[in-house]
Amino acid sequence: MLKLKHLVIYLSFIVGLLLLILPLPDWVWHYRPDWLALILIYWSMALPKYVGLWTALIIGLLADSLLGTLLGQHSLALVIITYLNLNLYQRIRVLSLVQQSVYVFGLLLINQIIVFWMDGVMGLTIPVQAVFVAPFIGALLWPFVFIILRDIRRKAMLN
Repeated sequence: MLKLKHLVIYLSFIVGLLLLILPLPDWVWHYRPDWLALILIYWSMALPKYVGLWTALIIGLLADSLLGTLLGQHSLALVIITYLNLNLYQRIRVLSLVQQSVYVFGLLLINQIIVFWMDGVMGLTIPVQAVFVAPFIGALLWPFVFIILRDIRRKAMLN
């Protein structure tokens, strides 16, 4: 049953979806951080009982629908990184934010490679440097995302 206080989690994903479809210039589009992946990594690390593989699948399908990409493209990538995160979250939670950023870079790179590969299968051309730049920007933003979502989680008293 959906509790009212868990609405905060879903609202954060809605913000992530809005950031995903935010209109940007063409040259910036491929270098933007994957906000949904960052939010999903945080929530699956902080509250693994509530945010798991099913959440990643549904959020990925919503992202595919909003972006008009191959159905399941983002779902596959998000499910894989969520699976990895759910297996390692207890070890990662105790690390400093800088160390977590390196871990998040790895997860975002895996996510980006899967999306890049599926775009290549579909015949779309994407700059190769975007595969590394977008996860790097996401890793730089991780401490801010972590602190903001942690404060929101504490104020909503989510355990």
